[in-house]
Amino acid sequence: MKKHEYKNDYFYFVVRPDRKEDKEVLIYCSGINVTRFLPMMQGRLGLGSNPIVSGLQLVKYDLCTLAHAKGAIPKEHYCNIGCANIVPTREGWYTEPLLIENPGDMTPEEIVAFAVKGIVKRINAASLSDTKMPDDLPPAELQKHLEVLCKRA
Repeated sequence: MKKHEYKNDYFYFVVRPDRKEDKEVLIYCSGINVTRFLPMMQGRLGLGSNPIVSGLQLVKYDLCTLAHAKGAIPKEHYCNIGCANIVPTREGWYTEPLLIENPGDMTPEEIVAFAVKGIVKRINAASLSDTKMPDDLPPAELQKHLEVLCKRA
């Protein structure tokens, strides 16, 4: 099994296999560029509510549910799992790491695809736009759609 990633200037998902305490694990690193999504959120929401940040959290929780269903053990509050220095830009990022013990047949590719579909679904819901983004585009193409969506807002 090898690392799999999906990165653009708006969000990233990186999953890589590793070993911790002699156990096979998957390291899940995710982040969303709050700075780039600000134009889309501006003037529509209260101070305590950011659906983009919440969306990334919900994707992680959905992944935890999927992992449990497959017999894996997600560990949310695990320090030092090696997610530093992944962000593609120097802007403001919100990150959500996760350690998955006993991943069984879960693969980095499956997890990244699951996460990308989840975040696109949530961005589409939060955007209040009639134009919906597809969830199966390569990172650079999806970035072009996001640039239009966030500029239009």
